Amino acid sequence: MESNLFFPILSIILVGSIIAVIKLVEYTKFQTLKGSHKATSVIFIILGVSEVLYLSRSMGILIPAIEIVTSLSAILLFFTFVYLNKLQNAVSGMSIALSPRMNVGDEIECKGKRGIITQIGLSKTIVKLEESDRLMFIPNKKLDEEISIIKKIKTTHSNIKTR
Repeated sequence: MESNLFFPILSIILVGSIIAVIKLVEYTKFQTLKGSHKATSVIFIILGVSEVLYLSRSMGILIPAIEIVTSLSAILLFFTFVYLNKLQNAVSGMSIALSPRMNVGDEIECKGKRGIITQIGLSKTIVKLEESDRLMFIPNKKLDEEISIIKKIKTTHSNIKTR
């Protein structure tokens, strides 16, 4: 009986460690990324559901639930394709937040217009245009692929707005 509990206990420790590391990264690297808590919450839900399914399967309880979850995975796959653009923008937003090449306050150029980054969000970045007080909302996928940085400023975490 003790050998049957080794892997479930190891699994719980591993998932707990992964959640701790993700939380640490969120508080250190994603501090300036608006909406990052939403993405990490989704990751925690996926980890939690996966862990419950693994534990129920390894301990032989809730076997019918696995059949239901398998059926629901088709629905999840459908929604993945429906929201693919939003997912790509969210991944690009995390990439921008982790990369030191672009920060709030940097001057950029997009389609012949220059502006200063005022906010980096999970799915879009807000840029204040130079020639007017107008704001331009740029999807992070486009920002990550196409934008030229004109002037980079040095920033510290103390002068950047957080969530």
